[in-house]
Amino acid sequence: MKTENSAINFEELSSDARARIEAISKDILRLGKKDTEATFTLGALLEEASELIDDEKTCDGWLISQLGITSRHGRTLRAVHRNLSPYKAKCVERGVTPTNLYKLAHADAESVEAVLKLYEDGKRPLGKDVDVIVKRKVEPDETELPVEDLPGLTGLAKYAAQEQRSRIARLKELLQQILVLIVEAYEPKLRDRAVIKSHLREQIRLPSEEAYELLNVMIGTLQRHHHGQEAIGQLALSKPENDGGWTRLLETLRTLQYVEDVSSKSLPDYLINTAIPQISWALKLQDADIDTLFKAAAEKNNPPASKDVKLKAHLKKANDDEPAGESGAAKEATKALDEAATKAPAEEFGLPDFMLRKANNAA
Repeated sequence: MKTENSAINFEELSSDARARIEAISKDILRLGKKDTEATFTLGALLEEASELIDDEKTCDGWLISQLGITSRHGRTLRAVHRNLSPYKAKCVERGVTPTNLYKLAHADAESVEAVLKLYEDGKRPLGKDVDVIVKRKVEPDETELPVEDLPGLTGLAKYAAQEQRSRIARLKELLQQILVLIVEAYEPKLRDRAVIKSHLREQIRLPSEEAYELLNVMIGTLQRHHHGQEAIGQLALSKPENDGGWTRLLETLRTLQYVEDVSSKSLPDYLINTAIPQISWALKLQDADIDTLFKAAAEKNNPPASKDVKLKAHLKKANDDEPAGESGAAKEATKALDEAATKAPAEEFGLPDFMLRKANNAA
């Protein structure tokens, strides 16, 4: 199965360096709108990664394949960090645009100060204004174009990388929503109650469908149906021809989309032994995270405090309705509730076996 950096040869790097590069990739992908502050942060992260990789060709390959950043733009961002860091506070304060930062990345101190003076005077210099100050030939700069208008295959790579980041963020939201729904549906089983398939089916159908289609667009392959190899209209996205984790997740999402096809008898086992572990893997969750979800589900499905409050209110109304001087069953029940509230809480529900594997191994 392809890993995040499998397309780049990092064999000569230490495990710590590879782990740090992977962390840098994630930090970069999490950056939001590329404002002044984010541009300096991005430049600093790329400079650190470049020093760890210590090979321009390998670094360029990592940039384009993992981040959708061209080698030229990557070098410009690194230059912003190296050469403009002494001016960072002023640039951030005055809102120097990323495009103008790129143009100043290799400028001398006098030119940088001149541009900052324009901002200080309340002006908003355009790229061509900065070009005149740094005394270089005005050329079309790809950084001034929206990402969807960048030419060439490198432009396409940047556009695709941007869209991929959006899809991944949406997929994460959907998987988290699906996991919560599954845990809430399965939790009654821990209290010897039934898993209500009809409730789960209505809630999980749409998010599972969207998650399946998103993931299929990202990892699926175009294939023609075997019965229509020469016929137009038979080309369609199919799941990858491998048995990796993401391919198995596709199958899981499809099953959840049509969960009514899973028998009620086998549904609990499917949820706890297939669906929950598979989605937990995709989200890189730990047992403690699943434990927290089950506890939240237990509170939602069986909130004792809210039930007691409602019952007390009902019984109080019954007492008020009784003739004065009478002490009926309602008063006795209210007293019993008060006494129960002072007792030690009941033990927590048991957790599924797979959530206790670490404790068992340690023992």
